[in-house]
Amino acid sequence: MKAGSVSAIVGGSRGIGRALARRLAARGGHVVAIGRDASRLVAALRELEELGPQGRHAALALDIAVPSDMAALAEECAERYGRIDLLIVSALDVGYEGLPPRTADLPLRAWQRSLDINLHGVFLANVAVLPMMLAQGEGEIINVCSSTTPHGLSGRALAPAYSASKFAVAEFSRQLAAEVAEDGIRVSALFPGPVETPLIENTGLSARFGGKIDAENFAETVIRLIEAQGRDAAPDTHILPMRTAGGAGATAP
Repeated sequence: MKAGSVSAIVGGSRGIGRALARRLAARGGHVVAIGRDASRLVAALRELEELGPQGRHAALALDIAVPSDMAALAEECAERYGRIDLLIVSALDVGYEGLPPRTADLPLRAWQRSLDINLHGVFLANVAVLPMMLAQGEGEIINVCSSTTPHGLSGRALAPAYSASKFAVAEFSRQLAAEVAEDGIRVSALFPGPVETPLIENTGLSARFGGKIDAENFAETVIRLIEAQGRDAAPDTHILPMRTAGGAGATAP
C-alpha cells in the first residue's frame, strides 16, 4: 500500500483486523478501525497513532449489521479523506456463547445474528464503499472468510450458520469481483487457517492444520500479497500454517 492510502478495517479493534490495521498504519497510510466495543477502539486508535504518527487515523463505533452504520462509515471516509482505497471486512459472530449446540438446538436468534454479521454485514459494508471506489476508478475490497480444513473451504459439524455464511461470502465476493473488475476495483475472499486470536484460544481448531498462524505474521503476509498483486487479482487465496523445523507455525499462502 502506498503512503497516504486510506484503509477501512471492519473488525479493526481486535484479532486479525487489529493486526492488519497496525501493519497498514506502520506503512504510512490512514487507517479507520471499525468495531462495536468502545474500550477496544480507544486502545486500537492509540496503537495506530503510535505506529503510524504521520497518518490521520480514526476509530468508529459502528455495527456492521446496521445499514445506517455502514452508510456512516462511507460518509466518514468521504468527509475525512475524500476517498477510500482499501476495505477489509474481518467481522465474525457465531451467535451464541460457550460450547456450540447441535443444529437441532440452535436458537433462531443465534442463526439470525450470525448471518446478520457474517453475511449481511459483508454485503452492507461492500455496498457502502462501492460508490466512492467507482467514482475513483480504483479500490480494493477483501472479505475475510476461513479455511476450516487444510484442503480449502469446507463446512464443519456444530457450525451451520458459520459454515453457511462463509460459503455465501465466498460466492458473493466472486460475483462482485466479476461485476466491478472493469471499473478498476478488485474484490477477493481471503481464507486464513487458524490464526492466534482470542476467538480460537484454548480450542482445538488448530488440530487439523498441525499449528496456528501468528496474527502479526498473518497480517504481514496479507499486506505483502496486496502489494505484490498490483493491478492483478488473486481470488480465493488461502493462507495456512506451515510446519517448520522447530515445530512452530509459519504462514504459507
